[in-house]
Amino acid sequence: MDKVQHIYFDLDHTLWDFEANSRETLGELFDQFEIGQLCKAKKSEFIDRYVHLNNKYWALYRENRISKARLRTVRFESTLKDFGIANKPLSRAIGKKYVDLCPTKTKLNDGAIELLNLLKDKYPLHILSNGFHEVQLVKLASSGLDVYFDHVITSEMANAKKPNPRIFQFANKKCQATADESLMIGDNLEIDVRGAVDFGWKAIHYNPSKIGHELVSVDSLMDISTLLVERGDK
Repeated sequence: MDKVQHIYFDLDHTLWDFEANSRETLGELFDQFEIGQLCKAKKSEFIDRYVHLNNKYWALYRENRISKARLRTVRFESTLKDFGIANKPLSRAIGKKYVDLCPTKTKLNDGAIELLNLLKDKYPLHILSNGFHEVQLVKLASSGLDVYFDHVITSEMANAKKPNPRIFQFANKKCQATADESLMIGDNLEIDVRGAVDFGWKAIHYNPSKIGHELVSVDSLMDISTLLVERGDK
């Protein structure tokens, strides 16, 4: 990790515990909108189905095959339809409430704050995310992460989504950094890690599932500071 001068973090699933925060929000909305009474589904069944469909539609969004607005509505519309509820006004209402509520949740992955405290005085730290810009700002502020980052760069700002090289180029220009000075830390092997490496950045895969591959990988966030020291950086 020689010459690292700028560290870019993905936010969702890397620092901010998307899975826990999203499931907590979905459980609250299931109760608030009395979904179990409308379709007799169990809460866990509804949440699991939503998660599956949300992943599907996010993949389409990353490929520019659906819009941000469509993503926000179709994921709940499709989930409700799968349980026999054809109600677009209801799906829009749930979708709006989800976008308002979920970003205010504050669960972080283990070691996130500790790692940032270790790095903040040694490197300029930045967020590089495919998430919606206004939503990511709320997540950062609500969870207290905003104070650690010099720049919050999203795909909406760059008009390109990871792993498109244009977003990495945009980030370097925004932060006045070069590719060989830049390190990406993220949970998604293809989108965060290979995308960064292909552009000439260094990268560390946050890999709690211990997926096997040839790139640099850690299964704990706290291992990252050790890795930087072992590889000759600050």
